[in-house]
Amino acid sequence: MVVAPVRAVTDCAAAIRKAVENFHRANPLLPGIPKQELRARAGRARLEMFEAALGDLVAARALVVTGDLVGQAGREISLSADETRAKELIEREFESAGLSVPDFASVLAKLPVDAPRAQKILQILLREKVLVKISSDLVFHRDTLRRLREMLAKYRIERGARLPITVFKELTGITRKFAIPLLEHLDREQVTRRAGDERVVL
Repeated sequence: MVVAPVRAVTDCAAAIRKAVENFHRANPLLPGIPKQELRARAGRARLEMFEAALGDLVAARALVVTGDLVGQAGREISLSADETRAKELIEREFESAGLSVPDFASVLAKLPVDAPRAQKILQILLREKVLVKISSDLVFHRDTLRRLREMLAKYRIERGARLPITVFKELTGITRKFAIPLLEHLDREQVTRRAGDERVVL
């Protein structure tokens, strides 16, 4: 195992810390910078040196690592008045839509902030699990998905476990455009299981 020189690790840690500060200053709505991008911004140190320096900063509680993202410890995302209003509008729009959700573009166009900030606010709602992304272009409010699960549990008690797609569409009042991705999501969540052309409610 190669041990990185102490001075080199210290210098690398300083570069990492500075890169994270600069990232947060430029991206106030993002929780952190991806590790690979951080390594590039911090001077492309050798991997073992980068990991050692990052480990020292985490141990010193200067930085936190969440999954692949590195951010400043104790930092909270602070929204402006417009951004807070935009966040509330996005949540309300998806909550009131139920299962017939709008596309991103139509929601973001109504907001009092520019498109890049709107996208970042949408990402905040996804991270907070207020909104749930079930496919590349479909996002639902968590309460809508909870009510759908409750509806299927009631259906299973009253009508049995077999659930044809046509019945699912009748129950929910949605088109195939929404029904298929939703059923695939429910399969992944082990709420339903595919059985030929039908679903079995678990």
